This record gives sequence, C-alpha cells and structure tokens, in this order.
Amino acid sequence: MSLFLPRWASLSLFSGAVALSSMFCTTNANAVFDKRFDIVTFCCPCSPDDHMCQSQFDHLNWVSTNGHMVVMGTDAHRSEVNANGNFLGAYINDLNTGYGSVTGATRADQIESSILANFTNTGVKTTWVVLNEISAGLWPGTSAYRAWVIAVASRLKNTYGHSVIVCAPFQNPGANDADWVSLSNSAYIGIECYLSGQEVNASGNSVSWCQGQYQASKNSYLNRGIPSSQLYLVEHFGQTTTDTGWGRSGVSYAGWDNAINTRSTAAHNVGFAGFISYAWAKNAMLATDTDLLHFEDTYRAKTLP
Repeated sequence: MSLFLPRWASLSLFSGAVALSSMFCTTNANAVFDKRFDIVTFCCPCSPDDHMCQSQFDHLNWVSTNGHMVVMGTDAHRSEVNANGNFLGAYINDLNTGYGSVTGATRADQIESSILANFTNTGVKTTWVVLNEISAGLWPGTSAYRAWVIAVASRLKNTYGHSVIVCAPFQNPGANDADWVSLSNSAYIGIECYLSGQEVNASGNSVSWCQGQYQASKNSYLNRGIPSSQLYLVEHFGQTTTDTGWGRSGVSYAGWDNAINTRSTAAHNVGFAGFISYAWAKNAMLATDTDLLHFEDTYRAKTLP
C-alpha cells in the first residue's frame, strides 16, 4: 500500500495496522529541503526603520521545488509557510540570557519551554532552531562560557531532538579548536561573514573578491577541525547607512542590487552547507516598502546555498 503525502506531512501507525491517524505540518529534521533559512520575525506596525509586515513575509515565503526554511518568532504563520511547500523554524534571539546565573542545561530547558509555548499553537513543535548568537566578548577567552554554549546546544539536540544552528560573530576564528569541534558535534555553525554593499561595490562587484572573503572565513573554521557539513553562512540584508560595515551600508539602489547578486554568486561558489539571510526588517535608510520587496526578490532569484 503506497501513501503519497506532501513533503511536510507525518504519519502515525498504531497496533501494527497501516492506518493514517493524523496528517500535520511539521519541520522534520530529515525532511529534504533546500538548506536556505530566511529569518522573518514580524514587527508590524513598528517604527519606519525597523519593521516586517505581511508583504515582506510573502516575498520571502516563495514557492520552490524543494521548499526552504522560514525562521520566525512564533508559529502564527505556519499555514502560509506550509501552503507554499516551505518549512517553519524557530528563531531565538537571546541565547546568552541567564549566563552566569543558570546552567547551560537550564538555559536549554528555558528555550525549549519558549518553543513549546510559541510553536505548538498551530501544529507540532518545530525541529529546526536558530540561536542568536555566541558572545563575541566571552567566547574567545572564557572557557566556562564556551562550555555553557556547548551545553545549551547539546541538550537542545540530544534531549529535545532539535536541529540547532548557532550564529557565530567571528569571520576568522584562530583558537579554541576543541571547543569549536565540541559545539559542531551538537550544532551547525552559522558564520557571520558580513560583506557590506559598500565593500562589494568598492571591489567593482567582484565575485572573485567576495568568494575569496567567504572562502577564507570558511577555511578558518575548517582549520579549527569543524567539518564542512556543519558550516553555514549568515549574511546581513539590512538597509544600513554608509560605513556601517554590514548590510547595504548606504549604497545606491543599483549598487545594492549588484552587491546582493555578487555576494550570492560567490557564496554559492564556495559551497557552504547552508545559507541564512538576516535583518530584513532593519531599514535605517528608510527605503520604501516597494524597494524592500524588490531587494527581497533580487535575493530569492539567486541559487543558494
């Protein structure tokens, strides 16, 4: 007997009988989807320089052959995500809350409680979790903090069954190899290797230049002992102002289009295991909503990871 289901469906079999007891949308860790993660946290209405509304969400929730992961703060839009053949992930923006006062295991329990509260209202809890972010100040020189982060990721994976991505604000780490490897045993590492529109334009929109930056960053993690299969790239898509150092960084409309296209081609050529887009809501340049949607469409037209 063959059962043909949408790729997000799950089956339950009882008492040895082949019975379809339930069909529901989920984000199974083994589901085959493009490892492309778009962080889309609603804030509407919000301030002009920081908002994410329905039309912005719609343009990131596009239909594709395999589907991709839409990472959100709650499961309120699960039906829309799944209707387009996509998958829902959980975004946790406060990894480090409680460090110094609670154990890593306790922090993982708190995160799980938050996921159960926010991601079981319209279906089963999400499997994929993106954690923002490792502390740039603590990780390099504080072994207790590194052990704490590893404990958080380990418990989320091994006790609660999550596929975990931990964002890392280090373009080229050069130490703490054993701890990086331990973390990668429980989590994918989301490398924040941000190439701003200003930098990319200054390179002449050179794919080769961008590719060199991304490859050097990836190599730094490979040299720590982390397997390539655990390395994701995170890129910043905020409408930032000149000299910010990430996101658009003040370049023109055409310049930002060129930068998005160039960066994306370079990232694809390097071959990260996954790609995460970030900061779509940030709009310090006060670009119009029409422009914001255009840049989302520029991005989604590129092949990633």
